[in-house]
Amino acid sequence: MPRNKPRIELSSMGHRFRLGAEVPMRTQRGFQKIHVTLLALCATFAFAVFWTKAAGSGIIRFQESSGPSSENSSGLIGHWRKTTIGYTGPIDEHLVLHSNGTVENWTVTAYERREPVTGHWSVEGKTLTLSFGGNDRSNPFTFYQGQLVFPNIPNRRGFWEKVE
Repeated sequence: MPRNKPRIELSSMGHRFRLGAEVPMRTQRGFQKIHVTLLALCATFAFAVFWTKAAGSGIIRFQESSGPSSENSSGLIGHWRKTTIGYTGPIDEHLVLHSNGTVENWTVTAYERREPVTGHWSVEGKTLTLSFGGNDRSNPFTFYQGQLVFPNIPNRRGFWEKVE
């Protein structure tokens, strides 16, 4: 008389297989998902650490100068122009920094040229302060490839070209 042998059944449940009712066994695919997930987490962590160090304070230092304020201010003296695109077209903003500490500022569009506004300017370290009628505007600045970057603040940077 033949005896009934116990049967081993494999039933698929997602990415797991069951041997009978007692022994769960993961497939190679499940381990691959775990490895990919761990790799993605490590890459994300490394990326976050790198960008946190790179971002620093959010102020980009294109060209460092550890010189005194007078050295920083001598490079600022002159006529600077920044062009932005507005709703009605290009807008040229002019900034003339004189060696005696006075400043002139005006804008020019295709339709008009505004009268210059005069005031005073000063530098402390890498911060440029423009004063027009009691309104002070102090922001960090730097130089990049011969251009004045003012303000040197992420998402607000203005690139000024020197007008000869």
